[in-house]
Amino acid sequence: MTRLGDPHVTARITKVHIAAAISGADSAATRRPVYARANQTVTLYAVIDTDHGTFSDAPGVHGKPLSAGPAIELAWRRVEPAKATMSNEDGGSFHFEQIEYRATDLDVTGGAITADVRPTLTPDYGHGVGTMRYQLAVTQGDRTIASPGPEARRGRGSGGLVDDVMRVTIRRDDTYLGYLTELYGQPYIWASAGITDASHQSERLEGADCADFVIYGRRRMGKDVAYTWTGGLPDLTKLLGNGTRGADGVYRDKAGKPIPSGAPGDLLLFPRHVGVLVEDRGTIGVLDDKDLIVHALFDTPHELAIADSGYADTTVELRRFR
Repeated sequence: MTRLGDPHVTARITKVHIAAAISGADSAATRRPVYARANQTVTLYAVIDTDHGTFSDAPGVHGKPLSAGPAIELAWRRVEPAKATMSNEDGGSFHFEQIEYRATDLDVTGGAITADVRPTLTPDYGHGVGTMRYQLAVTQGDRTIASPGPEARRGRGSGGLVDDVMRVTIRRDDTYLGYLTELYGQPYIWASAGITDASHQSERLEGADCADFVIYGRRRMGKDVAYTWTGGLPDLTKLLGNGTRGADGVYRDKAGKPIPSGAPGDLLLFPRHVGVLVEDRGTIGVLDDKDLIVHALFDTPHELAIADSGYADTTVELRRFR
């Protein structure tokens, strides 16, 4: 809890917002969702509207500093998914299942804080990259007013939260694999979907199934591709090789020839599942079960060896986006 302001100021709070600013950017702080790289800092600012104007320390926000405002207490919270996996087909028919979010306290103080996207209710695979939402509660006397939080639901065709809930997304870098890290911390959603591609659950960083996960990164690179299922991925890619795993862990084609390892960002298409190659390990130069992939499967997106994917014993197609 942070105490700020002047007890002699009689302004009455009417609304609370969060604004975000990215280090190195020359633009004003924004109340819209923000995207940043891991080498940038995102700062969250309290914005307090009162019957005597706005108080905030956010750059570009018109108003007076928080120190000149009324006496208040601030409490910062994460708004994070409570489950790592869910389904839009529970009960046997498709519907947009409501994503469970919870507000958890942040151990920070001040009218401006550094955004931390590490989850606490699900596994932290990103270690500083991924997506997190935030809420700010402001107490003035016996009144507490909060910015939008877990109750601020979207309507038809979602299951998640409106953009008024401050959302910060931090990616590893500007590569395809880097853009995929933006979905870290968000649930695996069996049959993730959207009424349109622009309103897709993955596009809104609410979660993704395995195929939508790999398409999200492609769209973030500016490619005009539609969300699809694993059966639609061959139409978007070219085949580099296919085969099965041998006793030595190496994947070979029907002629017994090892499949070349491919490059980071290539797809590994299994029967009704897909992952993305991250690193060539084990026997260098060929595809084997020690190679590292990233995927979403009944857990938030994460990296693991093919051997641990649950699909190591199936056939695999090594594919590359066209």
